[in-house]
Formats: sequence, C-alpha cells, structure tokens
Amino acid sequence: MSQLRGLFMKDWTIIKGYVSVALLLDVIIPLGAAVLFPFESALGLLVYCGTIMALHTLVPIILLSVLFTKEMDHPDIFFHSSASIHKINASKFGVSLFATALSLIWISILTFVFMLFAPDLIEMIDLLSFGAAFAAGILLFSVLVAIVYYFYLTMFYTMKPKIGGFSYIVSFGLFIFGLEMLDRVAATDLYAAATDFWVIQLEKSDFLTSLSYGLMISFGTPPTLQIGQLLISMLFLIILYLLSAFWFDKKVRA
Repeated sequence: MSQLRGLFMKDWTIIKGYVSVALLLDVIIPLGAAVLFPFESALGLLVYCGTIMALHTLVPIILLSVLFTKEMDHPDIFFHSSASIHKINASKFGVSLFATALSLIWISILTFVFMLFAPDLIEMIDLLSFGAAFAAGILLFSVLVAIVYYFYLTMFYTMKPKIGGFSYIVSFGLFIFGLEMLDRVAATDLYAAATDFWVIQLEKSDFLTSLSYGLMISFGTPPTLQIGQLLISMLFLIILYLLSAFWFDKKVRA
C-alpha cells in the first residue's frame, strides 16, 4: 500500500499543474463565452457549462498521455521499477480519474452558482438531479475511454521502436478498424441476445427522465435497465485491460 501511495503522489506531482490549468479553464471558458456572446437568458451559459462537462471524457486521455510520456523519458527508472504493472496502472488511472472527478465537481458547482442568477430557467431540483446524473455519466464514460485508450497506447509503444512516427497513423487506423468491428458485432443476433438478458422494467418518473438524459441513456417506453448490456460492457473492459497490461508488461517494459 505504501508503494502504491508513493506512486500516486509521484504521478500527482507530475499532473497537478495541468489540473490547475483545467480548473482555471472551467471558469474562463463559460464566462468568456457569455461575455463575447451575450445571451438573453442563462440558457446559453448552461449549454457552455454542459459542453465543458462533456469534454471531461477526454481529460483521462490527456493526463494518461502526459504520465506515460514522462515515464518513457526516463525508461531506466520506469522499466526497472519493482512495482507491478497493475500498481503502476492503478496509480496512473487513479490519479487521472481523481483529477477528472475534481474538475467535474468544480464545474458542477460553478454551473449551480451561475444558475442561481436565473431561477426561472429551470426548476433547481431538476437541475440538481440532471447535473448529478450527467456528471456521473461523464465520469463512467471516461473510465471506458481511458481503458480503450490504454489498449491503443500499448499498441503504439509496441510499434514505435520498429516503425517510428508511422506508428501514429497505424494506431489511428487500427482504432477506426476497431470501431467498425464493434459496430458489426453489435449488429449480430448473438450480441442482441446477450445484452437483452436480465432487463428490468422501471416505473416512469421525473427522476428517471432526468437520469436517462443525464447518463445519456434512452430508457424507452416503458423505461428499462439492461443489466445484460452492463455486464457485457464490464466484462469487455476487464478483458481489454488485462490484455493491455500483460502486453505492456511483456513487450514495452521488457
């Protein structure tokens, strides 16, 4: 545990400057947009704040890129570390997601404060439930994005010693290919049967409506919660992470 804490503090020291800039941009961008493009109501400001929140799905990618780039600049330390690949990843993923959550909480508080000056725009209780669900959805989606990115980052570092800068193009091409294959798998009857497993019917309510929009999930009519799809997604992410970690440890750190 002490080793993991030390890794976390080291990684936090590397990215804390970037996090400070992100927290500052959370303030400057919405207010700057409101000054440059005056609105008759606060709706435009709410849209800008929501856009900034949605962009937090990219924050773990940026921070992981910074952390791994710094490590690759000192391979004599990184490659010969006594920490396991899972501890190294736990530190980097943990600090990246912690920073993402910190920035999300900050922009959520700012949005709430901005909306206090426009009480007629939306019921405050609806705004709170919608905002909390939206932030939770962004954070959950950022975990998925971070794991997928780690897989392609491992692929990139594996190819880079062999093909140099061309590995950027190949990695992007393989990413597009992966999206195409995922779409084809999602269109199969087998995937439909797996994801339709254990569907829970939910009662229609204002809270579920806010939750569905906030988490960017359509519950349909009547609203449903697809446990099978959730379990398939979790299983996919676990397998992808374990494969990436094993690959990184054997090919990149070797």
